Amino acid sequence: DFEDLTGQTSWKDRLIEDPERRAALPEFQIIPAAEPDELTTAIEAPSAYFNTWTRSHGDSHNSRYASTTQLTKENVALLELAWTYRSGDGAGNVQCNPIVVGDLVIAPTSGQNLVGIDASTGEERWRFEPEGKPAFRGLIYWPGDSDNVARVIIPSGEHIYAIDPAKGSAIEEFGKSGRISPGTCVVAPTIYKHTLIAPSLAGPIWGFDVRTGERVWTFETKPDGNHFAAHTWEGIVEGANCWGGMALDEARGIAYVSTGSPKPNFSGNTHRGQNIFANCVIAINAATGEYLWHFQELRHDIWDLDIPAPPTLTSIDWQGHRVDVVAQVTKLGNTLVLDRVTGKPLFPLRLRRAPTSKLPGERTWPYQPDPELPEPFARQVFTMDDITDRTPEAHAFVKNRLESANMGWFEPFEENVATALYGFHGGAEWTGAAVDPKKGKLYVSGNNVPWLVTVFQRDPVVHDPGAPKTKGRLVYEEHCITCHGPNRIGIGMAPPLHALAARTNDDEVRALLKSGRNSMPAIAETANDADIDALLDYLFLRDGTRKPVQKLGPPRYTHNGYPKLLDDEGYPGCKPPWGTLNCIDLVSGKIDWQVPLGVYPELEVWGIDDTGAENFGGPTLTAGGLVFCAGTPDNRIRAFDADTGAELWQHELPYGGYAPPTVYELNGRTYVLIAATGGGKLGTEMGDAYVAFALP
Repeated sequence: DFEDLTGQTSWKDRLIEDPERRAALPEFQIIPAAEPDELTTAIEAPSAYFNTWTRSHGDSHNSRYASTTQLTKENVALLELAWTYRSGDGAGNVQCNPIVVGDLVIAPTSGQNLVGIDASTGEERWRFEPEGKPAFRGLIYWPGDSDNVARVIIPSGEHIYAIDPAKGSAIEEFGKSGRISPGTCVVAPTIYKHTLIAPSLAGPIWGFDVRTGERVWTFETKPDGNHFAAHTWEGIVEGANCWGGMALDEARGIAYVSTGSPKPNFSGNTHRGQNIFANCVIAINAATGEYLWHFQELRHDIWDLDIPAPPTLTSIDWQGHRVDVVAQVTKLGNTLVLDRVTGKPLFPLRLRRAPTSKLPGERTWPYQPDPELPEPFARQVFTMDDITDRTPEAHAFVKNRLESANMGWFEPFEENVATALYGFHGGAEWTGAAVDPKKGKLYVSGNNVPWLVTVFQRDPVVHDPGAPKTKGRLVYEEHCITCHGPNRIGIGMAPPLHALAARTNDDEVRALLKSGRNSMPAIAETANDADIDALLDYLFLRDGTRKPVQKLGPPRYTHNGYPKLLDDEGYPGCKPPWGTLNCIDLVSGKIDWQVPLGVYPELEVWGIDDTGAENFGGPTLTAGGLVFCAGTPDNRIRAFDADTGAELWQHELPYGGYAPPTVYELNGRTYVLIAATGGGKLGTEMGDAYVAFALP
């Protein structure tokens, strides 16, 4: 846990911003829209482009649009179970949209294998066991060429594999024994001619030769040296990585990636500045890796409001012209509509003067996005008027929790004071949007769930690395280090374990260790009382030799993790709808319709079935005018009318379906396929199923 905070403390590291100086700035700035003659004339995708599903999200545009018209609004109610596949290799959460190659479904299993499944019967044909978790959020098929066999490219842990789709075996000519090991990629790659493009979870975007696995270029999302973006960071460059996804314009050879926020979350005093390329859509030359343009949503994001979803490419009719655009949905619930070649917005983006920080050394960026069009599809500011009115008891419970909390539009964090806000689970999430390429309509699921975060300084003392490991440290390394990290500062959504004494006590932590919570398992079965006592002594800084933190550099802050603002019975602490399905007109910027998505079964029993629910599924669209979407805690998949949002069909899944559906046609029959394995961020029961539906 020893920290070495290098660099001498400067006056800027201790100074609190002056709100009066900020208030003297103009209230708004405007990023102007592109002029009509600046926009790029559309190159229409061929009609056959939407007939196949050979990449997760349907295609390299991330359209999630199937051209089949067999399923209609009139017959969708007749959909029935066609087949169920059970992998039998253990329960686990699958977040991958499966692909279809010929008559074969290719998908990861809950037990971390890759399988080929007969697309008409659900029978397993082959199984491949990679190292790592395969195709966490996507995979892609390459048809090969005259000299190279077809292959399926799957990211898996630190590796990228090339698999023969006919045999289910590694292709030896790719890398070493069928794999390369560049680092972690979690999203679906794209392929431009012979260049395989894969975003790294660590930051860089890689270009590889899809035939050999040889690296041909690297684009750094975390700039250094004399790069123009390097000068937008004052301090440590972390984050700014692609974990949501990417897209490819095959006709022009342009790759698009969306990036996450700078790190650490909730305090930006170690990386002041605008922080390009964090929270950006970036366009890259797919053949060379050369930078083309970027567009940033949030500047100096201290709220963990990444751009979480893959960009969506489509064409729209704009002021008498057909133009090609990138549509990007965000955690804030915004939709950025950008020209594909220049990156200029089609709608003016209004920026509004933002509040100043209350943390010593922090500098919030003076302006943040406050768009008028396209209309946001999720709530962006929590207020006291948002408090749930589900029951008087629920209202009073939440109001009491907010008695001394901060809230407001881009409200910065204050030491030891809770801040209520929306957005960690969207708005939009990694599942992103589907688009109608003919009508210019975008479909996206969204969340309205509030959170309550408190920022505080890290422990004043840390473990001396020169001292022997205590029993408590050894128990920590066995049970906790994977999620909470070697320095106890948390990994991903796992909370930091610094300054526990300021916010909890032995009894509360002991109870949590024995019961578990959400994705955290109980350790009572493998750790005895003596182990837990030792772990508590370690976590509360009572064991071993400790050393003071060196007082060099700016203050270091941590936080209480990601606690949701819930009512007394565990439901979101705001008024519904808590989850929605939305249709956005990309031409007018208006929301055509918005409907609640999902129910909480225990509320449904009492007739409360219009709240919507937190969801992680994402919609898929068909040319027959249907939107299919799951991802809700009620373990159901639904079909909606694409024109009105009316629900037309629903069916129970064996477990929650936390990935978008795949729609494909085989031998004259249309199938709707979804991974149904549960688990994930909603923490529902986990299983091992894929389920396909079709007409009788």
